[in-house]
Amino acid sequence: MSRRATARRTAARRTTVKLTPLRRHLAAVVTIALSCAFVTVMVLAGSLVQSSLRSEASRTYAGADLEITRPLTDEDWSSEAPLPAPAVDGAEVVWPLVQQYLPLRAGGSEVFLQAAMLPPGRGGSAPLLDGSPAIDATGVVLDRAASRALSVGVGDTVEISSGAEGTAVPLTVTGIAAAPEGTVLGSTPRVLVQEVNAKTLLGPTAGTLAEAWLATVPEGTDPAQVAQAAAAGDLEVRTAEEAEQAAVDQLLRGFTGLGMMLGVFVVIALVTSAVVIANTFAVALAQRTRSLALLRTLGATRGQVRTVVLRESLLVGLLGAGAGMLTGHLLVQAALALAAAAGWLPSVLVVPVGLWSVLLPLVAGLALTLLASLAPLQAATRVAPLQALRPAPPAPEKRFGVRGALGLAAVVLGAAALVGGAVLAGRGQAGPAVLAAVLGGVLSFAGVLGVLVLVTRPLAALAARLVGRIGGLPAKVAGANITRTPRRSAATVAALLIGTTLMTMMTVGARTAESTLTSELDSRRPIDLVLSAEEMPADAAARIAAVDGMDTAVATARGDIQVGAGEPMTLYAVTPQQLTQVSHRPGMADLLADDVVLIGQERAERFGVHDGQVLQVHAANGTTRPLRVLVDANLQMSLVTPATLSALLGERTSTVVLGDFADPGSPERAGIGIADLVSSLDEVITADGFVGASATLGGAERESYAQVLDVLLGITVALLAVAVLVALVGVANTLSLGVVERTGENALLRTLGTTRRQMRWMLGWEGLLLALVGAVLGLVLGSIYGVLGIQALLGSVFPITITLPVGRLALVLAATLLAGVLASVLPGRAAARTAPVTALASAD
Repeated sequence: MSRRATARRTAARRTTVKLTPLRRHLAAVVTIALSCAFVTVMVLAGSLVQSSLRSEASRTYAGADLEITRPLTDEDWSSEAPLPAPAVDGAEVVWPLVQQYLPLRAGGSEVFLQAAMLPPGRGGSAPLLDGSPAIDATGVVLDRAASRALSVGVGDTVEISSGAEGTAVPLTVTGIAAAPEGTVLGSTPRVLVQEVNAKTLLGPTAGTLAEAWLATVPEGTDPAQVAQAAAAGDLEVRTAEEAEQAAVDQLLRGFTGLGMMLGVFVVIALVTSAVVIANTFAVALAQRTRSLALLRTLGATRGQVRTVVLRESLLVGLLGAGAGMLTGHLLVQAALALAAAAGWLPSVLVVPVGLWSVLLPLVAGLALTLLASLAPLQAATRVAPLQALRPAPPAPEKRFGVRGALGLAAVVLGAAALVGGAVLAGRGQAGPAVLAAVLGGVLSFAGVLGVLVLVTRPLAALAARLVGRIGGLPAKVAGANITRTPRRSAATVAALLIGTTLMTMMTVGARTAESTLTSELDSRRPIDLVLSAEEMPADAAARIAAVDGMDTAVATARGDIQVGAGEPMTLYAVTPQQLTQVSHRPGMADLLADDVVLIGQERAERFGVHDGQVLQVHAANGTTRPLRVLVDANLQMSLVTPATLSALLGERTSTVVLGDFADPGSPERAGIGIADLVSSLDEVITADGFVGASATLGGAERESYAQVLDVLLGITVALLAVAVLVALVGVANTLSLGVVERTGENALLRTLGTTRRQMRWMLGWEGLLLALVGAVLGLVLGSIYGVLGIQALLGSVFPITITLPVGRLALVLAATLLAGVLASVLPGRAAARTAPVTALASAD
């Protein structure tokens, strides 16, 4: 090797080269920070949930050393006097572990409070914020959450129902106890029960009708030894610490599914971030191709180039992960402070900084960055030294290669699995259907991402052609800029596609599930309220109809007939006009006729009858009367006309009230939730005149399902919004890098007379077109996944009612397009600020 070559290599080794200005990696840093902040928030949320559950469990066993479990006999369960405490050698004080809720009323509102028995003789052991323990049977101590729920303080009066007749017993609030520390889930409101008021609050047995008891041991005694020696016969004794840990473990098991779901959203955000980061690195390195070639010309080896790129990637990852970790902690602390200021928490909690909340986001950020930089790193090491002597020609875009073939195969196989899952669900094979749908969805979506670069150019060209008529020349230029770099555009669209597809899938799936469940409930229980009673007042229907939130109520009759089954069939009499008024399926009125019983499929099987069968039923006049069975869907009632019921049973009927709720969102339901409506109905049917009343509330079940789905959908969309936010950072990044790449072209446009406003519009149209392609693809794919997914999940149980929430989908589309335009603001301003002469003189 010549001395000159050796000198060049030595100089290359000693020279520190800054490969890419850090400002060009700002979008990658922001993307990593967003993802790592999301990881941090999820870790801290899990820690806070665990601490809350531990706090709730610990206060159950506060002051106890042992838990004693003793099974009760039938005689014990029927006792009306206090039961003796279990005898355990070594136990000092024993008291029952009360696990029941008590309804207390104050100021017209009723709240169910958890009863917590205090150790006998230690009424003052509970830390009180105000007042004192109860000294007689008419005093009571509430914790702060209970006092707030009832809006009462020390000296105020509350009421509790006592006895079989529900007589209201007044109680005076003597003290307010502190809420448990460390809970962020909202502690359960409690009423503290003492020896002096145990019978008043808990009834004649004073809470002793319990299988679990708590006990203390003398000071200096080991509870574990007492528990080991006492556990014999029917008694099970363990330490309070063991019981508390078992309670915590059981509570945490209930949150396992929630934790897995949150983990899925974290993975989605990280995958979206990886797409954006990889795109950033690829473009940044492509812009520095001549710098890389110059390093190779000066003698730098591929390993040295690799070291430079890795060093840069690690720096970007460390900056982003560190910023995200700090931001996540600050966000959670701010949320805790706001919760305390709003009164949701007793005091400001300190964010639980731990090893996992610090280490996991940093590791995730670094790993994410390194994985995203592998492909650009490989491209950087392949740069030839000769490329420093001449501009590198644009990389040819592959029309169709191995990647495209694999992607297309994945799309086809995944789609087949999705359809197969739907077919299996229709045949009642729920387990295989869900498995096939999940595998098909993952495989097909991965295939879509693989072939996205092949469809981005034609889709972007089509979109540009459509909007070109509106946006004029800036829109046409924007479309040309996108179509000539399909690989980079496809990476940006892919980031948008992930978020919008999942948001659409959840929205369509939830709406279809809601429609399906509503349709099934309408099929089973088309009448919102069916009120039966041994006795009811003559104006019962009028009272029910007068309840705020009710639409209508009608009084009719019901009775039982024998049809040869092991149980009598209950018939409900209703006229076609009444059925139209109170039913969610008014079409049933056309099927109702004299001497016909309208019944559902499951109910028909239960009574051993079938559609079209004519039953010979004993009538009230002693003869038999034909009754034809008409099976309609899955109706869980047996409906006949009033004339038919009268002919069959005569006077052997009882009154029944059928009611219809006003539709949610209507003026009649303004400010009235389903819980308020049910509570108002309960007040009516427990009033004087109603004896043995029972109500079937099909409408409440229907609305409860809708509320649960809406809450889950809101939480899911909020979590997926993180992925969309990351994708929009990717849009801004792509536009910014395009501005840098096209400096000379932008200068030429300015020289030819393009105004700054037109430059900003051009970048705005680029952001809009990228968002449009990603959003439209996401809406189409998400709708398909949502429908087929719900079919696989529920199709084996219910007939699916496909529903596309056009309004919500339009909102998703509009929000995505608006965000794409907003993401172009800063790049557009940067392009517009560059002077033509400066731009023409700029180089690499």
